[in-house]
Amino acid sequence: MVRHGGCLGLGLAAMGTHRQDVYEQLKFNLYQDDACTGEAAGIAMGMVMLGSKNASAIEDMVAYAQESQHEKILRGLAVGIAFTMYGRLEEADPLIAQLTSDKDPILRRSGMYTLAMAYCGTGHNQAIRKLLHVAVSDVNDDVRRAAVTALGFLLFRTPEQCPSVVSLLAESYNPHVRYGAAMALGIACAGTGLREAIALLEPMVMFDPVNFVRQGALIASAMILIQQTEQTCPKVTFFRQSYAQVISNKHEDVMAKFGAILAQGIIDAGGRNVTLSLQSRTGHMNMLAVVGTLVFTQYWYWFPLAHCLSLAYTPTCVIALNSQLKMPKLELKSNAKPSLYAYPAPLEEKKREEREKVTTAVLSIAARQRRRDHERKHRDEKMEV
Repeated sequence: MVRHGGCLGLGLAAMGTHRQDVYEQLKFNLYQDDACTGEAAGIAMGMVMLGSKNASAIEDMVAYAQESQHEKILRGLAVGIAFTMYGRLEEADPLIAQLTSDKDPILRRSGMYTLAMAYCGTGHNQAIRKLLHVAVSDVNDDVRRAAVTALGFLLFRTPEQCPSVVSLLAESYNPHVRYGAAMALGIACAGTGLREAIALLEPMVMFDPVNFVRQGALIASAMILIQQTEQTCPKVTFFRQSYAQVISNKHEDVMAKFGAILAQGIIDAGGRNVTLSLQSRTGHMNMLAVVGTLVFTQYWYWFPLAHCLSLAYTPTCVIALNSQLKMPKLELKSNAKPSLYAYPAPLEEKKREEREKVTTAVLSIAARQRRRDHERKHRDEKMEV
């Protein structure tokens, strides 16, 4: 476990540096053939070689993935391979073709992630067509789920297109496809409060019979509604109440509860002073956010990876500093209505009503019976004497 954390931490610290010494250290840990350490090492190797298209690194990772018997190691390498092709567009096509035709479903899933990373934010029609084809044709549920989720990474620059692309998938008979559609909406429409996306997620949250689909819909709704108020998106209050209701309901399934707990954390992230976005304010791709969000989606297999979503947060507060990095005393005037930025009402703890003690009513028939028993007992004692 310590090595697992060490590998993941090293990968995050050296992300995108392409340092060969760090890569070799992680590769050494991967080759120890320990399932837990290997999973983190596989992800971290991809982080270090992020967008490098390093041929020897890709060869090492694909070859070891084809040999290894550990599913955890395969899962880590599936994400790591995808990171090496970040932003490489058509250059990644040969690797994508190799991975998507593999007989191992985990490597086919890696092909979906690689497609998502290579064409991230481009909205590339051919890439979307490939993902949609796999989403409806692959025999493995995990691959189909990954393909639909990957649509979110391609469409985040044009979030208004995402609901129309995944609307039919959101009504699929396959729960994994429905979950993927929810996550795609959450990723593509993050922080927008888009009404069409919320309209697709609402029935999933309320009525879906499969609990992990509800989990995904709850998380995705929070990603979309982060920093939205009732003025900008009227549905915020309803979803906040839904989270609280699912968390407090004793009869609710654990998976749905976990989704609601994460959703509550996401919608109030950073003391409500951060937003969630895969692109910067100028419209450029936010590399950290893309990496963090893809690793976050892996919480499906390993819950602690959910922490990586924090890489996608962007501060929205105004911090004024002078040339000495000291905070000057100043006042800012906002012409907007206070209700536009109003905080939601704090949660109130339900007060327990103390019930008054009611004196027990004594029935006359019971008193009569008690008297008879007492007289009979007294008579029996006299006879014994």
